[in-house]
Amino acid sequence: LELRNSIPARGDGSVRERMASGEAEWKECFDFFDKDSDGKIKSSELGDTLRSLGFVLTQKDVSEMQAEIGGDLVSWDKFKALAGKRPRQPEKQAQALLQAFQVFDKSSSGQVDMAELKKIVTTLGEKMSAKEFEDICKAAGLPATGSMEYKKVVDKVVKA
Repeated sequence: LELRNSIPARGDGSVRERMASGEAEWKECFDFFDKDSDGKIKSSELGDTLRSLGFVLTQKDVSEMQAEIGGDLVSWDKFKALAGKRPRQPEKQAQALLQAFQVFDKSSSGQVDMAELKKIVTTLGEKMSAKEFEDICKAAGLPATGSMEYKKVVDKVVKA
């Protein structure tokens, strides 16, 4: 899910403008997860929603937020309040992504085979379809075959 690049850059970059832009990004992501457009997302989707915005969260963090919500649904205002309490941590996000890639970099070359990466993301954990993987690669300008230097991808993701 790459929502950040769809928000146009504008103006002088003032703090107020950056906050408004960040909130617009949050709203766009929230609306994406709000499948029935009722202004609420499922509390079970809270972690995925925040992570798609670049927040680095453990399952414990998500569980604590869900306990704070105390129900099955999260309103936009509550989501905004929760997201506002936890600033993005690009360094921590980069470190977590690099560590994840290094698990699959058996030769410590700084590269990962795209066929192996595709197999991993379509069969382990929260699986994505082969089409989703291909769409993400295309959108990010990644090769569909061969190998890639994953540090460049991490830098691109973290700066987005």
